[in-house]
Amino acid sequence: MTAVKKNELVGSLYDFEEIKLSDKMFTKFAERMYELAGVDLPLTPKNHALIRNRIVKLLRRHSLKSYEEYWTMIDRGSPEMVSEFISALTTNMTSFYRESNHFDFLGSVLPDLCRKFGNDIRLWCAAASTGQEPYTIAMTANEAVGDNSASKVRILATDIDLQVLKKASSGTYEEREMQGLPPAQRHKYFEKIKAQGDEFWRAKDQIHSMIRFAPFNLMNPKYEFQHKFHVIFCRNVLIYFDEATTKKVIDNLVTCLAPGGYLILGHSESGNVKHQQLKPLSRAVYQKL
Repeated sequence: MTAVKKNELVGSLYDFEEIKLSDKMFTKFAERMYELAGVDLPLTPKNHALIRNRIVKLLRRHSLKSYEEYWTMIDRGSPEMVSEFISALTTNMTSFYRESNHFDFLGSVLPDLCRKFGNDIRLWCAAASTGQEPYTIAMTANEAVGDNSASKVRILATDIDLQVLKKASSGTYEEREMQGLPPAQRHKYFEKIKAQGDEFWRAKDQIHSMIRFAPFNLMNPKYEFQHKFHVIFCRNVLIYFDEATTKKVIDNLVTCLAPGGYLILGHSESGNVKHQQLKPLSRAVYQKL
């Protein structure tokens, strides 16, 4: 193996850092992200830095010398490259029991939903990210409905980012990723495993079997599902959309809700919803009329 001098390595890294992202290329990347995922990235210093800092890592990964070269790869439309691009520019911030009052609400309404609709309750987590949210939904359902919840409650967990969806499907987390999960739930619903000398927590089948993971793009013109959902979680996604996209997504989500079903958004999104078929119940929680 040829030795690499320290100053040569540092120099190569600085070369990447010196690559300039022009406003023209920023606009191309931002428009493509809007087209693919609905994420609105107007030209501001913050967004310019975000796109530059994230894509420069992809230049390094593919040994490219310019943003134009990477754009050519994206423009060819390779599914792998498009998935990588979306993953790089998507913000995936999540944790167990995030905005916990929503899970208190879910636990309070699930028994009544079971009485009304029998053993076929369907929930959709429309922005599953790395999986902490759908697993929290599954644990909440188990606590509310009982240990036979797997036969009563079905959860669909979707995300546009195939990389985070793969991690969510594995149900395996490092210690730092278990933030927000109380010790009782941690030991009841997860087990410790070892892999390559490191310790991880893995979701037990008790909750893992309740969830089906699948890719889904909220920018789809229509949401076509075989059955209506009784509860939809779509939290902390609308904040990345413009007004027109938000309205379109809300319209589609409402179409997927069963009458009397519940739509749960993120706390910061509660002011974005005005729909004649939705009645606000509490902070970012709505019921379909």
